[in-house]
Amino acid sequence: MKVTEVTTEFSCRPASSGRQGDIVSVYRQSFDKDPVFQWLFPDAETRDSLLDKFFTVMVGHTFAHGGSVLQTEDYGAVSMYFPPDAVEQPKEARDRLLDSMRHELGSDADRTVHLLTMLGESHPRDLPPHYYGTFVAARPRHQGGGLGTRLKKGLFALADEDRAGAYAEASSPRNLALYERLGQHRLGPELTLPDGPPIFPIWRPPSTAAQGTHPSTVHGGS
Repeated sequence: MKVTEVTTEFSCRPASSGRQGDIVSVYRQSFDKDPVFQWLFPDAETRDSLLDKFFTVMVGHTFAHGGSVLQTEDYGAVSMYFPPDAVEQPKEARDRLLDSMRHELGSDADRTVHLLTMLGESHPRDLPPHYYGTFVAARPRHQGGGLGTRLKKGLFALADEDRAGAYAEASSPRNLALYERLGQHRLGPELTLPDGPPIFPIWRPPSTAAQGTHPSTVHGGS
């Protein structure tokens, strides 16, 4: 898999797999108030610890199975994703992910296993080649500062370079509205969690612009 640095127009670059602690820290701080994660981990007193465990597993799985992470240079915001050749995970990899969640989360794993299974089963199989953006987050002090927008645009730039689409799920109406302003739109009905919030599949089709509209250079993470 190529590692690509997005141009300074988008002010983001690949994260290093050696900085997983920094990446997990961003997610732990960011998702405490997210409606889906409040449903996953309803006990506010244990949520911080469970978020740390959840994202430690997810970040490790992403790097181990062909995915990558974009970050805004100072790790103020991060975005996990899978490129087109890693979107479809083999059953063994999916099973290992669920087993890791059960091991790490213990008695709190049931809702997480339900969510991940639902997302995997509902991911459309008839889409053209696409990038799959899984989680976008910014540290609280950076929220509202446009870093998430930079990361989304950076991922779109990678997709455009490959003439690929971009698929994701929005975990709240607020996020959905933002992503729609950036060029993704709802794809099919919302996903429903038992007594939980809706999740909105979103899609950006492959760009018809000529390849190279968003130039980039090969560069390692930091």
